[in-house]
Amino acid sequence: MVQQVSKNVNNWIDKNNQNKVTKKPIFIYFTGHGILNERNSDNNALMLWNNTPVTVAKLSNTLNKLPQDSHIVTMMAQCFSGSFANYIYENGDPNKPLTKQTRCGFFATIKTLPSVGCTPEVNEADYKDYSSSFFAGLSGVSRMGQKVDSADYNKDGRVSYSEAHGFAKVDEKTTDLPVSTSEVLLQQKASEEDINQLLNTPIIDLEKLANPQQKYVLNSLVKLLGFDEQKSYLETLENINPYQKTTQVEQAYRIRLLMELLNVRMEQKIRQSNNQEEIAILERLIDCESSSWK
Repeated sequence: MVQQVSKNVNNWIDKNNQNKVTKKPIFIYFTGHGILNERNSDNNALMLWNNTPVTVAKLSNTLNKLPQDSHIVTMMAQCFSGSFANYIYENGDPNKPLTKQTRCGFFATIKTLPSVGCTPEVNEADYKDYSSSFFAGLSGVSRMGQKVDSADYNKDGRVSYSEAHGFAKVDEKTTDLPVSTSEVLLQQKASEEDINQLLNTPIIDLEKLANPQQKYVLNSLVKLLGFDEQKSYLETLENINPYQKTTQVEQAYRIRLLMELLNVRMEQKIRQSNNQEEIAILERLIDCESSSWK
């Protein structure tokens, strides 16, 4: 079975390379099992049949067989999927340069945590996972065929992948901590000083720096959590009764809010820097994430 999958992938790549028609962007969706590489969480793996792993490095190198002008977007829902944000680098190694191909992606959770996508539920109405929320935001319809609020937050007439990602951060009522390639990059660059500054900055001040999708996420999570946007994240937490019981989902929402504030803070910091290389890399990832099916 695994050999057949590899053969099918290679056949698809060969067919794609032979296609002389204007190439369309490639969208790769994986839902299944993932495993943590305890020696190097930057190179986790997704699992095929017969428990055969495909590491970040393996995926990155396999995609190198496609033309250099390929535009590739991934969406992955497996456990420890955030590690696959590294597929944008040569050999899947974050210490190496970006590949020549345009690559970006969206992941159910960070590289060190399991996701809730592996569910024993047999009733589709009970499914609560990142991919269900992501595709609902992207299409405007839930997996049960019900219309959902539009995720076109910048009002440009289309829903981008990044907007669907923002929709999922609020819609998905689970313990997942969704991330994108640009967000992983931003969070990795944050210093202790950066984190301390944002913890003590009024939330509303960071909201003013956010793009439409980020504003939606920040405003929605602030309301869901009952936070005061006039106060800082840390001040709000300090005013919460320590004996007040919170659910695991609420705790996840708090972390998602903190992560979103950090994304806004670090994006602004990079844009205001004189490091043209870092600015170019960030712009490249954001442009890719802002693409869409339409």
